Order: sequence, then structure tokens, then C-alpha cells
Amino acid sequence: MKISASEQVSAWLCALPPQTKRRVRLALRGLAKNRGDIKGLRGPLEGFCRLRVGGIRILFRQTSPREILLDYASTRDVIYELYEQILANRRGRKG
Repeated sequence: MKISASEQVSAWLCALPPQTKRRVRLALRGLAKNRGDIKGLRGPLEGFCRLRVGGIRILFRQTSPREILLDYASTRDVIYELYEQILANRRGRKG
């Protein structure tokens, strides 16, 4: 499975401390094999899944049978509300 990342996720990953970055990269390798603490989301984020790595959440979606796109990453306390706002703003611009 190929994993690609949005600019936000790439920049966020680069800014992590080394030990945390190693844990996240290990979890991403597991995600490529459909392993890890993965959960489908409901409500406004239906269609997205989350990967949990301690207090970190990475929101992603499968864009094709062999590709995953990492859309957004942050800490558990803010990620869901922030990404719902981002999606609402994107939808507002389109319509």
C-alpha cells in the first residue's frame, strides 16, 4: 500500500521530536499493512479513518485500492474539531 501525505502532515511530522517521530513512522509502516490502532470515523468526518499513536491522531482516507492519503495530523484534544472546521471551509468555498 502506498501512503502519501498532505503538506500539513509532512510539515507536522518534520517538526516532531525524534522519539515521537520514530513512533509515528513505525505506526505508518503498520498502516501500510493495514495494522495498528485504526478506526473509521462517523458524523461530519464520515469517510475518514484515524490512526492513533498515543495522544496523536492522523486522519486519513483510502483514495484507491492501493493508496492512502494522510490528510491531517495533530493531538487528540484538537484534531477532530479543527479538521471539521477545515472541511466546512473547503465546502463553503466550493458552493
